[in-house]
Amino acid sequence: MKSTYAGQLQCDASALVVDEIQLVGSRCGPFAPALAALTDGSIDPRDLIDDEFTLEDGVAGLRRGAERGVLKVLLRPS
Repeated sequence: MKSTYAGQLQCDASALVVDEIQLVGSRCGPFAPALAALTDGSIDPRDLIDDEFTLEDGVAGLRRGAERGVLKVLLRPS
């Protein structure tokens, strides 16, 4: 879940328990240190990428991204 949400969020959280859904939160942070780490190679994001598709195959890429256990799918321009 990624958002900076200012209001009151109301939802039925029973699906998290019943369907054993794991919810992972993410919050934006300082971009300069993150970009520096990517630039100097101390962080390699390639391990997070499970698959790549062309934009023409974007629908297949979205389906792949919806599969359980898939973290990131890249869509690349042709």
